[in-house]
Amino acid sequence: MTPASGLGPLRILQRVLAARRGDPRAKEDIYHLRGALKFLAVFAATIALPGLLLSYYGLAGIAAQRDAAQAQVARDAELAADTLSTRIEAEFVAFENAALTRLKTGKSLHLRLNELSPAVRVVFRFDRQGTLAAPFVRAPPAASAARWRLSEAWSEAGAAELAGDYSAAAAAYAAFGKHTSLPAAKGDAAFARARSLLRAGDSRAAEAAFKDVERNYRAVRSVEGFRLGDLARYKLAELVVARDPQAGRSEFEKLIAGLLAEDWVIGEGGEAQVVKGALDNLEALGGDVERLRRDRETADDRQTQLYWAGALQGELEGLGAKGRLLPQDVGKFYYVSTPGAVWARTWTASDLYYVALDSQQLLHRLRGLAFTATAPGSDVAVAVSETDDPPIPDTRVRRSLSRAPQWSIVAYARNPAELAARQAGEVRRGLGNVLLAVGMIVVGTFLSAGLVRRELHSARVKSEFAANVSHELRSPITQIRLKAEALQLGLAESPEARARHYEVIVREAERLSRMVDNMLDFAAIERGVKRYDLRPGDLSVTVQNVVETARLAMETRSMTIEETYPDDLPAVWHDADAVAQVVVNLLSNAAKYGREASWIGVRVVNADDEVRVEVSDRGIGVRPQELGHIFEQYYRSNDLLARGQKGTGIGLTIVKYIMEAHGGSVSVRSTLGVGTTFVLHFPITGPIPTDRPGA
Repeated sequence: MTPASGLGPLRILQRVLAARRGDPRAKEDIYHLRGALKFLAVFAATIALPGLLLSYYGLAGIAAQRDAAQAQVARDAELAADTLSTRIEAEFVAFENAALTRLKTGKSLHLRLNELSPAVRVVFRFDRQGTLAAPFVRAPPAASAARWRLSEAWSEAGAAELAGDYSAAAAAYAAFGKHTSLPAAKGDAAFARARSLLRAGDSRAAEAAFKDVERNYRAVRSVEGFRLGDLARYKLAELVVARDPQAGRSEFEKLIAGLLAEDWVIGEGGEAQVVKGALDNLEALGGDVERLRRDRETADDRQTQLYWAGALQGELEGLGAKGRLLPQDVGKFYYVSTPGAVWARTWTASDLYYVALDSQQLLHRLRGLAFTATAPGSDVAVAVSETDDPPIPDTRVRRSLSRAPQWSIVAYARNPAELAARQAGEVRRGLGNVLLAVGMIVVGTFLSAGLVRRELHSARVKSEFAANVSHELRSPITQIRLKAEALQLGLAESPEARARHYEVIVREAERLSRMVDNMLDFAAIERGVKRYDLRPGDLSVTVQNVVETARLAMETRSMTIEETYPDDLPAVWHDADAVAQVVVNLLSNAAKYGREASWIGVRVVNADDEVRVEVSDRGIGVRPQELGHIFEQYYRSNDLLARGQKGTGIGLTIVKYIMEAHGGSVSVRSTLGVGTTFVLHFPITGPIPTDRPGA
């Protein structure tokens, strides 16, 4: 062993230990401590320090992971907003391209509006002077109310018609027409007269009257909003059908074609009703089915546009779509929003078009695009929001639509609570992993420290054991050699002296033999190869034989052995040699730690389910805090009186092992300064199981 050099910490520690344990043992402890410190240094450099660094970077990684998760949500929100923006842009571009394609090829924008976009409701065309050119015309200034229908003459004609006196009604309407100067009243009276003549059955006179209305009052509108000329042509076609269905069908076809070719008046729906009535008649007459379908679609489309034109006319005028208009940026679309529509405006070389897209329909369509802009499992969702909509929680991105600024693209966390909970769970798991790693390092450090401490203790104990064994072996060998040399040289002259020398040689040889047996048995026990041959027998006889053998050695020290054996002891399964070794070890301890001229008690007790062998002494006793350690291998008491006795520290370990191999146990009770009693517990329930260690 190399002692600590210099004046370093180990040298100082060695001096402290030397003052308490002596210089040789201090050097030995420092030697083992240096090895332990090397182990701890390697442990710190290869495990503890890297573990702490990994823990630090793990904690930093958790924060980075949390930030990365938030950044990923932000990126997903931006991506979702970009995706929806692209789709909405494509929706408007598709509409614009469809409209421009029609204009470039000379086709009308006013037909099949659904092909432009499902949201298109009406298209207005203005010329350079700002006049509404198609598909409708603005209504003329409102005429005065039809007060003539409240007159007495008109009321009398109406009453006759209601009473079924159609001839009188026709005459009354004719008289009313002669006495009024208002064109609308004259036309209304002329049509009512023709209708009454038809109902009276005078078809020829009725046909002539309807032709007169068509010729003289074609553009005059009735109070119900119908043009009188259109109504007269409708009635004339019905009269022709009665005479010649083929000719009547031709008249209805001409009426429909003419009305569909004209510009209808915004706010007036009579033309649409006349067209639908004519189509119903043609269908009953068996007209061309395909032509009927096209004409009905055109009529429905124009009627729908007419409705929207009337509803949006005020908003259109508010956009400045009147007066002289100068073309600019031909083929480019400009958008403006009103409460009822999103208006798309574009120029051609000669005309200005306003296309009205229904706000609610367009918004519904854009929201449908938003619904499919993100995957169902995504953490973010995207929506199209109106200006007055309540704010969406956890909004990440908001962008106004360039073509409809009243709407915005909003990307938001789909489920903020779930997202926060998941991120918190990931943080907790990361912290748990880091804490687990740190905990394992801490536990490993403590375990390593404990291992080092135990190894130091084991090394010191083994070193003490080796020293004690050497000393224990040297003592009997020295005695045997001295006595043998004395006999050889004839120094023991008297027979009594020679007998004492022989007695010492035999006693020390037996002592040496016991120590060698103990060490061999202990080595076999440590290797797990020690076995015992258990047979049923009288335990009292085995104990008594051991006591008789040891009695002589006890008496030389003026020690008294008191024995107690029962008469009705049952057979006990045991190995006689092993039990003898146990009793010898206990007697040796009793003699060693007892007092000169002291007492040793050996008692065999027959209990209900066991046989006990008790070995007692009246020696120095064992301190309470050491009772749990005395059966540990190499253990030596720290008591100064006990330390003064020779021993190897393995005797009681062998006792415990042998008793466990017999299926029993050993216990101890002791009072410091009074004495100690060891109790061997042997079972009497039957043969010991062969799988028991050592059995």
